[in-house]
Amino acid sequence: MTADKHFKRKVRERSRRTGESYTAALRNLRHDTLREPAVHSDPTSQVDPVQWQRVEKPGFGYAAHVPHDWEEYPPNLKNSPFETARFADPADRRHSVIVFRGLPRPGLSAAERAERAQASLEAAGFGDFEITEAEVAGQPGGRLDCVMRDAGRTWAVREYFVGLDDSHFVLGCGSSVPDEDDALFTQIAERFEFLGSPGG
Repeated sequence: MTADKHFKRKVRERSRRTGESYTAALRNLRHDTLREPAVHSDPTSQVDPVQWQRVEKPGFGYAAHVPHDWEEYPPNLKNSPFETARFADPADRRHSVIVFRGLPRPGLSAAERAERAQASLEAAGFGDFEITEAEVAGQPGGRLDCVMRDAGRTWAVREYFVGLDDSHFVLGCGSSVPDEDDALFTQIAERFEFLGSPGG
């Protein structure tokens, strides 16, 4: 009975914190509990609690790996003509990923691409910018982090930049709980795949 009471309190706290309905918070907490890794006697063994789905986009030359319960949504070309796909968890709107594919820019490093993206994000109201090196699809790339704060809410954006000879890609990861999504976004970038010549 006590354990049940504690769980209900956790559901109510999550509902208050995230704005989810009680039912959605209950479902997501149960889902999170099921996905928690088992405790092993060997401290070096790690279990990835995320179950992945691979989404191929041969026309754009990539495959993305996202959690199995996320859905794909059509690109919003008003946001950018370079959007190719959006992915999000329909039951949890606290995070999403957008994949952009742009034209080749020979001579521009990933950090320089990130600097150019910073200007447009700054104009949209983001701040606290940080540009660092990152690995994307096994290739050296760049990472841009920034945050928008509005009416007590926070939306953190992390963009990964990586280029090929004939195109460059940006993984735009957004989250209202960036600390919780840090490992997830890192894995999405690491698991990203190039499929060869886009459109070929």
